[in-house]
Amino acid sequence: MLKKVLIVLGGVLGLLVVAVGGLFFKANSKLSSPAEAPTPPIKAATTPEAIARGEHIFKNVCYDCHVQDSSGRAAGGVMLDLPKPFGPVHTANLTAHPTAGAKALSDEQIARAVRFGVRRDGKRMVTMPVFGMSDDDLSAVIGFMRTDDPLFVPDERVQPPPPETLSPVGKLALGMGIAPVATWPASGIQAPPKGATVEYGAYLANEVYVCAECHTPGVDGAKARGPDAFKGGFKFVDTPEGGIYSTNITFHETGLAGYTLEDFSRAMRDGITRDGFVLRAPMMRIRGLDDVDAEALFLFLQSLPKAESRLPEDAAPRVKAAPQEDPSHLFSSLGCQHCHGEGAKYRGLLKNARGKSSEEVARWIRNPETIIPGTQMPTYEQLIDEGQAKSLAEWVQAQAANIP
Repeated sequence: MLKKVLIVLGGVLGLLVVAVGGLFFKANSKLSSPAEAPTPPIKAATTPEAIARGEHIFKNVCYDCHVQDSSGRAAGGVMLDLPKPFGPVHTANLTAHPTAGAKALSDEQIARAVRFGVRRDGKRMVTMPVFGMSDDDLSAVIGFMRTDDPLFVPDERVQPPPPETLSPVGKLALGMGIAPVATWPASGIQAPPKGATVEYGAYLANEVYVCAECHTPGVDGAKARGPDAFKGGFKFVDTPEGGIYSTNITFHETGLAGYTLEDFSRAMRDGITRDGFVLRAPMMRIRGLDDVDAEALFLFLQSLPKAESRLPEDAAPRVKAAPQEDPSHLFSSLGCQHCHGEGAKYRGLLKNARGKSSEEVARWIRNPETIIPGTQMPTYEQLIDEGQAKSLAEWVQAQAANIP
């Protein structure tokens, strides 16, 4: 009898091995096969208004993935806010370097990458979402990339295409999750008229800010258009306190129910929730989000079906800065360690505090957007007073002195 059981178990195990092997082969094939996608006949915009629009989109959408260190350059690198079991996932170098960067790419090649997720070698991008943004917005982004903004100072550190360093788990998960090439046209896409409407909000959420790419569970490349879109639950990283998950942004009680337009606008621009918590990385701050766009996004999210979705039990708890809290705990409770802690990608930026007065650094901590418009650092003015900010500034300066 035992022998028969062992034979059956062995057979089941063998079938599982074959099945997993077949899935891995299919995933690896999808990662390595050329993609059939048209090349959009889109040129870089040149007008000041379009360049400003492109800068807004790039700095609020593209920056976090393509700036992976304290250099302030869009040189790409290993994404630190993806699950470690996937292995190193590289983003592209978009600086003006002639070989490592995007200088040698034509406007049309860049448009193809953004609209269809196809690399310069014709293969699919692994984690890059595809953008159905209008021709005008896409042209504006490319136009900004062709400027001499410091983001694009030539940098040769990341050579394209990046090495295929995904782990077997990463190849299986991300390879199987690659969505079919987008079916929208190569050119001729127009945005709805700008206005406080659900239609314009849907365009911003789906095609410009691609909110569902993060606020949907799983790694399926088609998830942003699926039934679980916007309900949150995607796990980014593990921390000592627990996992960092995306939140539910439908207007269910487990999501944004109770948010006013004012609450929502503050969260999007300043990175502070209605309850006074800091929105943690990789959630972006959309600095410069105007009132019309904010209301359009708000109305669109309100129009979505209300989906119940609670964070898993292993989710890292949200904490607030407490009165009289010592600076090291403030650094943690305000979420600073996610960007500036040991091993974090912007750790080196703390060196900018050297040689400044603690009062100046404190002003930066409370209102960074007044010093560098467009910064992704949250606005802490409503969370900590001047005394707490000064104490934290002095502690940060002590930390900065020890950074090589």
